[in-house]
Amino acid sequence: MGIPRLLHLLEPYATPIVFNSKSEYGPKAVVDGPGLAYHAYYRALTLRHAARNALEAIPSYADVVQVALLWLQTLQSNGLEMWVSVAVRGKDLLKIMPG
Repeated sequence: MGIPRLLHLLEPYATPIVFNSKSEYGPKAVVDGPGLAYHAYYRALTLRHAARNALEAIPSYADVVQVALLWLQTLQSNGLEMWVSVAVRGKDLLKIMPG
């Protein structure tokens, strides 16, 4: 998932943007659904450090959901309005995350 070292390669060309109510961008963010799931899975995996083997380390769906919701709530608590993009039967949809 993703292009190795892409962020590192593009950082010198980036312009920092501060998302706040006075910004021309506003306090909004679009969250990619599959990217969020990938991020949440690996965050949940890092919490399983007491596992004795790889099979024990696999996080449950509940653990992944809990990590994802905590991350989204953290963004919302910092004042961001979020949209989560999801694909249903090959069609991209945007879902509003209630604040």
